[in-house]
Amino acid sequence: MTPRSAQAPTLRARVDVVTIDAYVHHDGRPVEGLTAADFLVRDKGVEQELRALGTTDSAHVIVALDVSGSVTGDVRRRLDDALRRLLKRLTPADRLSLITFADHVRIHHVAAAPDAVRAEDLGRVTPVGAPALHDAVLVGSQLARADARPALLLVFTDGADTASWTTAGRVIDALRRTPVVVVTVGAGLPAAAASPRDATYFRAPSWLAAAPGDTLRLMDMLAETTGGEFVRVDRVTPLTDVFASILDRYRQRYLLSFTPPADNPRGWHRLEVRLRQRPGTVIARPGYVVP
Repeated sequence: MTPRSAQAPTLRARVDVVTIDAYVHHDGRPVEGLTAADFLVRDKGVEQELRALGTTDSAHVIVALDVSGSVTGDVRRRLDDALRRLLKRLTPADRLSLITFADHVRIHHVAAAPDAVRAEDLGRVTPVGAPALHDAVLVGSQLARADARPALLLVFTDGADTASWTTAGRVIDALRRTPVVVVTVGAGLPAAAASPRDATYFRAPSWLAAAPGDTLRLMDMLAETTGGEFVRVDRVTPLTDVFASILDRYRQRYLLSFTPPADNPRGWHRLEVRLRQRPGTVIARPGYVVP
């Protein structure tokens, strides 16, 4: 496992600092050139004084790719090409973790330098079985702790989870405690309306098969919980452009840091993050957990 660098994590509750990874846009375009004075941050309703504002120009990019039996032919070729182009867009300051998942999760690289990863390695993985999506997201999120750079977890899948041991509810709970931004790319998912938040699929202590709308709701919840996004594409969309644009948007995020009080209580802390006067929408985690 790669030693931690001196950079700040995406979101980490400690005695001395909380860092929030935030994306700011106005009319669909990123807002650039902001300073700490432009942001208002409240922790459980109490305004916080920002101690620093950083960027995500170097990142730990964690890629989790569905290689189940349905990801074949043109879809698989586009997936290989997308990974190859993504590797070329990473810099020596970045780190990459790579996992694939079908009926089990396989870790290929952990916080590796980009030039140490070969896209051709993916071609040796045989498409087989059904996607263990929950397990892959859980493993990918935990890999965020292998490096202290701001972490992006990019997940590609083309179907509902039918193979995981991990429940959807457990995945969401783990992400509330983990320093990572999740962006999911769903290819050819059913057009059914998303299931309600209180559906049994998200509450049950044991595994249940996903209903048509459960996967759509899960994608939305992964994004909302981590301040990420859900990108829905069809099975003929050029994935190279999709992956590249996700990385480009991630590099335009801000890292907002503040120092909580020494007696910061344990448990869930609801965060409010917005701009003070300038127009724009801030996308960030809704809160963090003090263990």
